[in-house]
Amino acid sequence: MNGTLSDACGVVVATLLGIPLVLLPGYALGRLTGILGFRALAAGDRLLCGALLGIGLLPALDSLVIQAAGVPAAALANGALGLAALLPALRSLRTSLNRAVLALAALWLGVVAYALIDIDTGTALYQPVTVIDLVKHAALTRAIVAHGLPPVDPFFARPDRAGYYYEFYTLTALVDGVGGRLVDGRTAFAGLAFWTGLALLGLLDRLLAATGLLGDAAPRLVRRAVLLLLPAGGLDILLVLADRAASGTWLPVPEWVNEQVLNWPASLVWVPHHVAGALAGWLGLLALAEVADRTQPSRHTEAVAIGVAGLAFAACAGLSVWVCLGTAIAAGIWLVLLGLERRWRAAARLAVAGLLSAALAAPCLLSILANRTDGGSPIRFAIRRFGPLDGLVDEPALSALRIVLLPLNYYVALGVFAAGTLLFWRLVPRREAHAREAGRLLTLCAAASLLLGGFLRSAILNNDLGARVVLLAQVAALVWTVVALSRLVEARRLRFPGLLATLLILGYATTLYGFVGLRAYSASDRPAFARLAGRPDIDRALRAAYAWAGLHLPRDLVLQQSPVPRRVFDFGLYGLQPTGVADAEARLFGAPPEAVASRLADVAPIFRDRLDGREVRRRAETAGIGALVVTAQDAPWSSQDSWVWRHRAVYADPLVRILRVEDLHD
Repeated sequence: MNGTLSDACGVVVATLLGIPLVLLPGYALGRLTGILGFRALAAGDRLLCGALLGIGLLPALDSLVIQAAGVPAAALANGALGLAALLPALRSLRTSLNRAVLALAALWLGVVAYALIDIDTGTALYQPVTVIDLVKHAALTRAIVAHGLPPVDPFFARPDRAGYYYEFYTLTALVDGVGGRLVDGRTAFAGLAFWTGLALLGLLDRLLAATGLLGDAAPRLVRRAVLLLLPAGGLDILLVLADRAASGTWLPVPEWVNEQVLNWPASLVWVPHHVAGALAGWLGLLALAEVADRTQPSRHTEAVAIGVAGLAFAACAGLSVWVCLGTAIAAGIWLVLLGLERRWRAAARLAVAGLLSAALAAPCLLSILANRTDGGSPIRFAIRRFGPLDGLVDEPALSALRIVLLPLNYYVALGVFAAGTLLFWRLVPRREAHAREAGRLLTLCAAASLLLGGFLRSAILNNDLGARVVLLAQVAALVWTVVALSRLVEARRLRFPGLLATLLILGYATTLYGFVGLRAYSASDRPAFARLAGRPDIDRALRAAYAWAGLHLPRDLVLQQSPVPRRVFDFGLYGLQPTGVADAEARLFGAPPEAVASRLADVAPIFRDRLDGREVRRRAETAGIGALVVTAQDAPWSSQDSWVWRHRAVYADPLVRILRVEDLHD
């Protein structure tokens, strides 16, 4: 089957499997607990809240079940839980579905598919630029399906397990496992990205309601404001144009000019696990805030809130440790404030929920600590980078300028949401904004995440801390902007003041440019993106070769593609067997850097130099490799006397050959 058609079908199947594995179990949890006023919600709101509860609670539950009994048991548990909610969910679906809802859902599914599937022309395979991260998502999903939890390291074959926050991938693993040959790690990830987007709408609905700041604003206008704002990015398009003028080249990903603050659509297709972490963190805080606002909640209500919050906080830790750090800091500040106000019962609920979450998250967090051997502190002090200052001055003047311009940095990154936040605080007095605990939590989360993102960075490869912790502030800024717009309604119509309208258009331009860049990156003159484009004909051949290997070679046989390029993707996107060493970034999941460097030194010459068969076999066996995947780009391919051609291949294609190491001899 054509790769594009196969991927498109896989995305649709994966999305549909999200109904029994994510939506219905979340709906059942809502009916069971009644959290966030679930039972009293309108039909459509209940479905969105069900998606929120599924994404925000199930990862913690499923990870425990998978560790105890495996992926099939977790799939059965989710299915059984969802079955209890099938009939009421169907009634809600019949009530809420209309053409507009279906059109928006289809549009969102199309955006997800566009960003994540391959384009197969019949002779070449064009991958989206998201493969930079998608290789990790697909490979980790495959590892969980094959070996359970904690997952094996999909980038570096070793006895230890991967040291990574894996709970989002428990859901993708369930979809992949149930989907069989119709779904793979890539399409399962796409399906979960779709449902995370709906869960985001569910969170915004509940958060806006919990703040009590909308007053008598028409729900239709509020929903319209949310949908108009969600696609908008920051002002990165202006930085891209400035960078183009200075460098003469186009950068396909606009947020890379500055320290990343991704727009919501980009976050959902690049890093939905971090978005899910933000949803889970906010869900836990909202569950406790709802009870804190009541004068005399019943013990049952308190117990439910503590249980849901503890589970949500545990899921937050397993979904994104960086977002969890921001959530924990905000919760700690809230705890102090509750203590100062002598609201001991609310403080106790928060403390107990925190202890419960620590117990539930312990298996995941301990596995991360036990299986990371890269050493050093994962977090260090650093002033947030501001792209326009790069190369302008040296330290210490650079850090001083970054501190002074940090507010401007965030304004550029947030765009219309920064302006909407300032407008909100002009229109709404602080006493009113903080009248309910949810409103106060918006301020606490925004402050905590912006401070963490402004003065700390993660030390593992990229600055994921700085890029992801600000998701908490992005939620707050979006809510504040919607509230501000709701207070400017005239004659039942939304009104965007001139500045907000301009920033909204620039935000759309940033998002549109980024999504065009997902496919048009090969036209960029940047060397890194030219290398990423590579050889589409070989990528197509590799996809077919790995599909063949998955059917005809042992699943535990270590297959090795060339690790010479700085980044290698096909093994993780399409392969089912483990790999010896992925590439120079094989330490992502915690492998010792010295072990990665040593194996690269052993394996790279196989594909880079012209060695004899005996030496190739020695090096491969030293690395534990069972078969070699060689392409027309590798140095030995061009010599008819090389080991590639002198020994029998178990798979042969005009552009790719797979050779068993045991067959190599001289």
